[in-house]
Amino acid sequence: MFPADFRYLRAESLPHALDLLADGEDVKVLAGGQSLLPMMKLRLAVPEAVVDIGGITELAGVSPDGDRVRIGALTTYRALQRDELIAARFPAMTDALAVLADQQVRARGTVGGCVAHGDPAADLPAVLLALDASVTVAARGATRTVALGDFLRGIYATDLATGEIVTEISVGAAPPPGQAYEKFEQSASHLPLAGVCAALSVSDGVITSARVAVTGVAGRVFRSFDTERALAGAPAEPASLEASAALAADGAEPLSDQHATGPFRQHLARVLARRALARALTRATGEVPPR
Repeated sequence: MFPADFRYLRAESLPHALDLLADGEDVKVLAGGQSLLPMMKLRLAVPEAVVDIGGITELAGVSPDGDRVRIGALTTYRALQRDELIAARFPAMTDALAVLADQQVRARGTVGGCVAHGDPAADLPAVLLALDASVTVAARGATRTVALGDFLRGIYATDLATGEIVTEISVGAAPPPGQAYEKFEQSASHLPLAGVCAALSVSDGVITSARVAVTGVAGRVFRSFDTERALAGAPAEPASLEASAALAADGAEPLSDQHATGPFRQHLARVLARRALARALTRATGEVPPR
């Protein structure tokens, strides 16, 4: 199916892109196009114009900046996969990138486009949420930064206002040492029916901090605060992980469609939380926990 007619506009710089967005038309921003173009072909999105920002090179790349690591919005999944800093500090991100969609999507899809799209079943936002990510957004004459948990609002709904563009995502430069991401995918789309990212810190055999994020289950990516509270101060052992993982989907209003029922998605979240926590604990301690 072909998209409806639209005007194609190519931005030469970020200020140029923001000027084009401010012209008053119904405009969509085109980055990698891996989410927008399929929606346009299905007529789920029918913009009057598309602003292509793919050539704005200053919006791509990974760089340390004090206590944060900054990821440009136009950084592709493939570039993240190949980045040495990402591989060294963020193994959960490497986990997710290895199972994210397919080779073509990884080559063209961008981290900023993924976040701005607000898909409730996307791999990388769960990892970013578990790593306490922030999103920087630009408009003409203004820039603001918002926590990812506040930026994501619901099914394809975000805090991105008309005339704004996501410019970067940042995460802490010293993340918890124990991180892991696990997913159960829908075989045709490779999107997760459920996915869980766990980030743990352990000291003297005790879990000192935990962040657990779930995707694919509800109308938005969310943190499992019940699981996190159960883990905080608990012994770093399998029994603690089992009990806390059972809480991973508590309180969530699950999605239900032709691919999976709500209860099945909740079941998957609990199973995947247990697996992600076990692998995160192994990475945090360097020891394989007894079964």
